Amino acid sequence: MPMSLESLFSSRTGTTLGLGFSSLHPRLGYPTASWIGRRLAARKHNPSVRAARSNQWVIHEERITPGELDRLVSVTFQSTARSLYEFWHYVQDPQGVKNLVEFDHSFISCFQGARESHTGLLLVVPHLSNFDLIGRAMVLNGFPLHVLSYPQPPGGYRWQNKLRELPGMTMTPLSIEALRQASETLRSGGTVLTGIDRPLPNPDGKYMPRFFGKPAAMPVFHIRLALKHNLPLVVVGGIRKADGRYFVWASDPIEMVPHPDLVLETVQNAEKVLDVIAGFICQAKDQWAMFYPVWPEALEKMP
Repeated sequence: MPMSLESLFSSRTGTTLGLGFSSLHPRLGYPTASWIGRRLAARKHNPSVRAARSNQWVIHEERITPGELDRLVSVTFQSTARSLYEFWHYVQDPQGVKNLVEFDHSFISCFQGARESHTGLLLVVPHLSNFDLIGRAMVLNGFPLHVLSYPQPPGGYRWQNKLRELPGMTMTPLSIEALRQASETLRSGGTVLTGIDRPLPNPDGKYMPRFFGKPAAMPVFHIRLALKHNLPLVVVGGIRKADGRYFVWASDPIEMVPHPDLVLETVQNAEKVLDVIAGFICQAKDQWAMFYPVWPEALEKMP
């Protein structure tokens, strides 16, 4: 079975290969990343490629030709391969990371506001552009993070999480204990960050907020966490600009609205956040690195 981009870099062997690939000088590293992305995207029957195609088809309002869809998916895989190359290439080069990332005033002010008010800060992000490198740049620029990562990670992910950690960054796979630790971080005035656009692997159908206008089995734990601590949620986005550097910004705080019905309370607040996430993704659709089918029904409908 062909190896997907996801499985290539989630296994320990794949991560080792990625580290070797990232040792290339940028003159070779960037073209190699592009070549890898194109080769992987060409495997149309691969689950990750099919997922990326279906996701792109939906966010383009199901009005896209097969040829354009092929092109977009290829660009998406090339973008992600480039992101992986850059992350590992600069993993031991803090200044190189900082040089690649520019923070908008909206991002800086949300941290400053939380510090001045001595309240916790709850950030959520889409898997957009080089989200790993951007997270590293946040910490290196003095914005410490407690990151809630994918739950129960396989060996490769656990190893990656250890490699990704640096002073000021704590990474905990999502679990009941991790949520307890996140609560402690928020109570002490710290910052918790998590990605929320990866669909649940075994949804029970209880919470199906609309995302890009369609019901989706998206995580909702961040909504419960925000309501528990009476905190707004802030969405952080980052895109790769034409010059190859990354621009990072933050949304206005999204206030949680209580409701006596637990399901409605959760879904309605989740949809408010997902609407902002969707707007951020629309700024660079081909940089959305989501290789799991957010809308499984689209797998059979896409061209």
